[in-house]
Amino acid sequence: MNKHILLVDDDSGIRFALALKLKTAGYVVSEATDGIEAVDYFRKATADLIIMDVGMPRMDGYTAARTLHTAEATKKVPILFLTAQNFDLPADVKPVIGRHSFLTKPFSPRDVVANVAALLAGA
Repeated sequence: MNKHILLVDDDSGIRFALALKLKTAGYVVSEATDGIEAVDYFRKATADLIIMDVGMPRMDGYTAARTLHTAEATKKVPILFLTAQNFDLPADVKPVIGRHSFLTKPFSPRDVVANVAALLAGA
């Protein structure tokens, strides 16, 4: 069974490019445009990994990660953060996030797929 990725980014171009690359690599991909949609998604479905932009309107990636990782069903879902910002987790986020990784923008879709594979393998 193919692993399921939730791709969360407010930039439709980034979502399109990454979804295409991930699907080509054999992953099932669902999309959300911000943190609120990501949290809502997990009320109805599940995913094996989240790729999440940090800077988004309505609810940023760190806030969404805090929210998702306080729930029993989603607290162990690894997150690959995409950011143009500092790539260290804020101190109040570190205790609630398990496996995670960062890629700074600009990045290549190939790097995203490699990071996804490593996170899913538990590396």
